[in-house]
Amino acid sequence: MKRLGQWRMAVWLVLIGLLVAVGGAVWYLNRLIDQSVALLLYPPRSQPGPTPADYGLTAETVQLTASDGMALTAWFIPPAGQVDGATLIYVHGYSANRGALLDQAAVLHEAGYGALLLDLRNHGESGTAVTTWGQAEAADVVAAYNYLLTRPEVNPARIGLVGKSMGGAVVAQAAQQLPGVALLVLESCYTSLAENMPNIVPSVARVPAFLAPIIFRRMDAETAVSLTEFNTTDIVADLAMPLLVIHGDLDGLVPLAQGQAIFAAANQPKQLTIIPGAGHQDIFTINPDQFAAQLEMFLAEQMPPAD
Repeated sequence: MKRLGQWRMAVWLVLIGLLVAVGGAVWYLNRLIDQSVALLLYPPRSQPGPTPADYGLTAETVQLTASDGMALTAWFIPPAGQVDGATLIYVHGYSANRGALLDQAAVLHEAGYGALLLDLRNHGESGTAVTTWGQAEAADVVAAYNYLLTRPEVNPARIGLVGKSMGGAVVAQAAQQLPGVALLVLESCYTSLAENMPNIVPSVARVPAFLAPIIFRRMDAETAVSLTEFNTTDIVADLAMPLLVIHGDLDGLVPLAQGQAIFAAANQPKQLTIIPGAGHQDIFTINPDQFAAQLEMFLAEQMPPAD
C-alpha cells in the first residue's frame, strides 16, 4: 500500500508539473501575442534624419488636419516651372516618417517635380491614433491633397501619389476618394494585410509566423475599421488612373508575387518595374539611377506638361 501511495503521489506531482508548464506556456504565448498586437497597432516612432536642407532643397514645414481632426506634419517642396506645377505626395511605410522617401523626392526635384512628404498619423510628428495599415490613414493623404489644392505653385490636375509598403496601401485607398489624382505609384506594396501577416509577424514582431492569424484577429478586433475588408488588389481593379508598380525581386517582407498580383489586377495604363537584387528597404538605394529613370519616364508619359 505504501508503494502504491507513493506511485499515486508521483503521478499527481507529474500532472501538476505538466499543468503548470502548460499554463506557463499559454501565459507566455498570450503575452507575446499581446505585445505583437500593440507593436503593430502602435509602431515605435521615428524622426527624420536628413532634412530637405541636407539635399539643398528649400522646404516648408506645414501643419495639416485630417477630416477626423487628426493633426499631421509634412514638408512641402514647391515644383519648378518646367513641370507645369506637377507635385507628388510621398507616403512612408510602417514606423517610418516623412524623411523616408526624401532621397527619392530630391532626385525627382532635380527634374522639377514638387513634393509633399507626409508623417502619417501615429508616425513622426503627427498625432496619435491606432495604426490601421491603410484605411484610416487614407484621410491623411486626402488632407495632404486638399492642402496642395490651396498652393498656387501646384497644378491641381498634376498631383500624383507615391507610397511605399504600408504607404502604398494608404495611397491606393486614398486614390479611391480622389478621382482628380493624376497617377499612382506603389512601391513594395502588399496585396492585403491579412495575406502578408505571415511575413510581417516574424520580421517586425519577431514572433513565429504560425501566430499570424491570432495576432491579425486581435488587431482587427481593436480597430474601428475592419482590417479584413482592406485589399489593395481589389482597390486598383476599380481605379481608372495610370499605375506604376515598383518591387524588388528579393523582397522578403512583401514578396514580389504580391506586387505582381497588384499589377495584374490593375487597369491600363499600367507599368511594372522589378528592381534586380533589391529587397524591401533598399529598393531605391540599390540602384538609384534605374529607379529614378523608370519613375521619371512614367511621370513624363502619364503626366506630360501642357503645351
